[in-house]
Amino acid sequence: MPWGPGDFEPRVHVVDDPSWVGLTTPDVLAAVSADDELAVVFLADGVAPRTGQGALPAVSTLTREECESDEEFEAEGGEFRTAPAGFHEIHANLMIANLDFADFADAAGAAPDGVFRSL
Repeated sequence: MPWGPGDFEPRVHVVDDPSWVGLTTPDVLAAVSADDELAVVFLADGVAPRTGQGALPAVSTLTREECESDEEFEAEGGEFRTAPAGFHEIHANLMIANLDFADFADAAGAAPDGVFRSL
């Protein structure tokens, strides 16, 4: 669905395939590594239904090899939980380079329950 001025077309890939059940985060990142424009992956895990909010992990696709230092990797990599309402805000801002992954991770870290909802 187009979004914003100029009808920005989001690049979203939804995978609904039982063969992915049980894969680890590194497994998923390895599977999507060929898409060099993918900045974030939202994963459905076993914890999400138990949170009562459906908060899913948002995982940076950044690898250590793409960074100039360990500090850069630690600042821009990693993961945090986001409520479903945050998916679009995260994805859209990363795609247009308006904000960095770390901006959203910091917002999640500042939330009392550690879940990103909105800036």
